[in-house]
Amino acid sequence: MDDVPERKYDVMTPRTYAFGVLLTILGAVGVIMMMTTPRTYPLLTLFFYNIASSAVIVIFPHEPVIIKFGEFVSLWPLAFVSAAGTLVAMYLDYKFFVPMLNLSYSEKYKTMHGYKRASEWFYKQPFLILVAAAFLPVPFYPIKFMALSSKYSMPKFLTAITIGRIPRYYLLGLLGREFHIPNWVLIALLIVMIVTIYHSKIWGWIKWPFIKVFSGHKPGTKEDIGIK
Repeated sequence: MDDVPERKYDVMTPRTYAFGVLLTILGAVGVIMMMTTPRTYPLLTLFFYNIASSAVIVIFPHEPVIIKFGEFVSLWPLAFVSAAGTLVAMYLDYKFFVPMLNLSYSEKYKTMHGYKRASEWFYKQPFLILVAAAFLPVPFYPIKFMALSSKYSMPKFLTAITIGRIPRYYLLGLLGREFHIPNWVLIALLIVMIVTIYHSKIWGWIKWPFIKVFSGHKPGTKEDIGIK
């Protein structure tokens, strides 16, 4: 693993937290612009929205939005501006989550068999795997997790994402330009993608009140705080 630096992280510094706060603020700006005036400054909206949609803690998928913007934004500017927003998110993700995932007291997950196998697979061709995952319609976040948790070289990490994302964004915009997919289809796609990504958490939110009501569970018990 020549791309893995030896630096150790013992604490989360104020500087590290600042990167996380900045990522949250920029992502919020993107969501607000998308919800209020998406067509007023379309490229600026795409830039900030792709920060929100590319962060590790992602809620809003980028695909339906870029398909829609492809109808009225020039494709190459769309692709490059969207990629720029993604790179900002990836840079801030790296600066925040690499220390968090590599704290000396929180690295126990690296001793697990599954992680070791995944790490061996990832480091056979890490750069090409990142490029492919950034371009193809496959879940990107498991690959991103491997890169961040293993402290993969940040310049190579960002370069691979750039190579994969620019043509991906161009093709998504082209899809919207050529086929003019109805808004209701894009909204449905957005909802399906969110539910697919977060179905387990959403189901937990839905079922937990019913479990408490029908099981006679009382808040504050050992089960409520995860003690067995």
